[in-house]
Amino acid sequence: MKELDDLLRACGRASGPVVLATVVAVSGSSYRRPGARMLMGADGWLAGGVSGGCLEGDLVRKAFFWTSDGPRVLRYDTTGDAAEDEGGLSFALGCNGVVDILLERWEPGPGDALGFAAEARKQSLRAVVATVYRGPADAVGSRLMLREDGVSQENLQGALLEPVRAAATEALVRGVPWSGACGDAEVLVEVVDPAPQVVVFGSGFDVAPVVSRAQGLGWHLTVVADRPVEMLRRRFPGAQAHVASRASEVLEKVPLSARSVVLVMTHSLPQDRELLERLVPLPVRYLGVLGPRARTERILRELARPPTAAQLEKLHAPMGLDLGAEGADEIALSIIAEVQAVLAGRDGGRLRERQAPIHADATAPERKSA
Repeated sequence: MKELDDLLRACGRASGPVVLATVVAVSGSSYRRPGARMLMGADGWLAGGVSGGCLEGDLVRKAFFWTSDGPRVLRYDTTGDAAEDEGGLSFALGCNGVVDILLERWEPGPGDALGFAAEARKQSLRAVVATVYRGPADAVGSRLMLREDGVSQENLQGALLEPVRAAATEALVRGVPWSGACGDAEVLVEVVDPAPQVVVFGSGFDVAPVVSRAQGLGWHLTVVADRPVEMLRRRFPGAQAHVASRASEVLEKVPLSARSVVLVMTHSLPQDRELLERLVPLPVRYLGVLGPRARTERILRELARPPTAAQLEKLHAPMGLDLGAEGADEIALSIIAEVQAVLAGRDGGRLRERQAPIHADATAPERKSA
């Protein structure tokens, strides 16, 4: 989310031609996954990134020459031992990955993926951007874009239109991005979800570092407490919304949905009990409670209606990853790290113990033979 903001700000400052680089496919190990983007200006500026820094320099030097006749896909082989093939570059970096990058001249209009994604996020809607990166020469760089409310844009025509539309519609429902074969072409299908909607109940000193870390990730923050709004604004300027509310009024004053991330940090047993009475039944994405496990278990036993197994599954108490955190800043890191893991569908374990590639879930293999 933060990278999209950086790219949009760069678009606003751009004067002259701009090249957009997009990671469209990855095989093996890669620092970035499909959908990572970088903008480059003719005078050498850049925004975003498509690798850990090893490919950017080469792209900046050559992107405008490579796109003089239209979009082009470059294959960067970082295994260090593969022979260079047509349209591919081999780097002795030892990263053990192959990265395909689509280069295209960027301009606003019907095929502008950045503008479409930004508008969807502004309206808190999921969007899908399907980009053809291999196939008929006149189709490379073409896109079909859909939004949850039915709004669509496309500059894709011909026999590819229907299979790409079907793939994009499926991704809009499932929320799973992928890259691979679609009809007679290869397509990157990106799912662009709205910024995570994080609601923090509490106004203690330990809320501030949570707000700060979430803000740095581009998340949308709402701070709720039984305090004057002016005080909440002064204490938590990084939050986008501040709500003065008693626990008994939260459902009327704070909109929550299946995408909401809820953090209970009031340090008050009566308030937490009243909040959980109302929050536990809701189908939110994540519900975290600060404090010892025994404290939350006591609250749950005192609820008028015992929580179901499904409700307990989304409940994280104590919330956060086991980082040995102590103090507000470290605890905030622990909390934000767990929320990120849940949003990404991961367990938050050590990468050295993960047997699959780091970004193994970045594509949907079942679609590749379509």
